[in-house]
Amino acid sequence: MKVRAIRRQDRDDLQALLLAQSHFHPEEREVALELIDIALTHPGDEEDYRILCAEENGRGVRGYLCFGKAPLTDGTYDLYWIVVHPDSWNRGIGSSLLLRAEGELRRRRARLFLIETSSTPAYERPRAFYRKRGYGELARVPDYYRPGDHKIIFGKKFTD
Repeated sequence: MKVRAIRRQDRDDLQALLLAQSHFHPEEREVALELIDIALTHPGDEEDYRILCAEENGRGVRGYLCFGKAPLTDGTYDLYWIVVHPDSWNRGIGSSLLLRAEGELRRRRARLFLIETSSTPAYERPRAFYRKRGYGELARVPDYYRPGDHKIIFGKKFTD
């Protein structure tokens, strides 16, 4: 597996990855694709939306991660998306993407990496993934996305 920066020819693979996620609402896919398009049209501006892609043994892009600096903060970054094709779950793709992003954040002297996600049962797998990789729950906002669907904020602090 190879983790690398996004390329223009990745767009179709990334769109297919988004469509393969049964737990995503249509508007979530739309927003994720908008961020992909922004990253592709402004490749030199990696502070806002940096996208890493994971290729798996000739199968094309099997996962991606999008992160960026939180505006008006001193060294705080947000994870916007981490997506792995369901056929490639449990192969270390998500972990490889997250470790690569964390490495880049350490080089940028980041202090904090935040991840927002849903509290619904469909998102239990991502929540378990974050916990397993050392992210703790920092906050919970009741009924944020819709009634009964709370926003959960995970985070990890980086130290020198």
